[in-house]
Amino acid sequence: MTQEIEKEINQLTLKELSLDAAKLWSQIEEATQSEEEGLVEQLVQNLIAVQDGIETKIDAIAWVVDQLNLDLEVWEERKARVVELHDQIIKRRKTQLSQIKQGLIHLHTVGLINDKSIGKTREIEIRDNPPKVAKLLIEVDDEDFPSEFRNIKYLANNQAILDAYKTGKDVSNIAEITIGKQVRFQVKSGRKNVNKQTTT
Repeated sequence: MTQEIEKEINQLTLKELSLDAAKLWSQIEEATQSEEEGLVEQLVQNLIAVQDGIETKIDAIAWVVDQLNLDLEVWEERKARVVELHDQIIKRRKTQLSQIKQGLIHLHTVGLINDKSIGKTREIEIRDNPPKVAKLLIEVDDEDFPSEFRNIKYLANNQAILDAYKTGKDVSNIAEITIGKQVRFQVKSGRKNVNKQTTT
């Protein structure tokens, strides 16, 4: 194989290489039928070169995926540390804000400030919050609990629907089932079922 052909193969995408391999198989079949031995030998050499290029390209794609996964892990860790730092600051600020508000409510409760305290440009007003249910005195499922105060929610059991679908039950009138695709990258092994797999 000349350096020009090798360079050309290296520049092709996996899709282009796969199409070339399929085309070469076709040409080999045609040349075999026409009994052109020299041409068959050349086409087989070209096919071997293309298949080698495909294998190299597959390894390169898998290597890039490994690097991207490692990079993602690093950035996820950095993000987690930054989020943790911001969460701590937010928590401190919320605590400070709550302490100021509770202090003002205490001053109002003991009569040291009025409902409205006026400054030079701002004012502070103490007023009642809207009413809220603090505690139920009867359990919701108790028969004495008035039905008018119940909020019944029905949620679909998606897992049960999928389990039924997997067993062959027709659920087409209940739900639309979709099956996506995923790509797995694995380390090549001589033995089956011992491949280390990572899923994207």
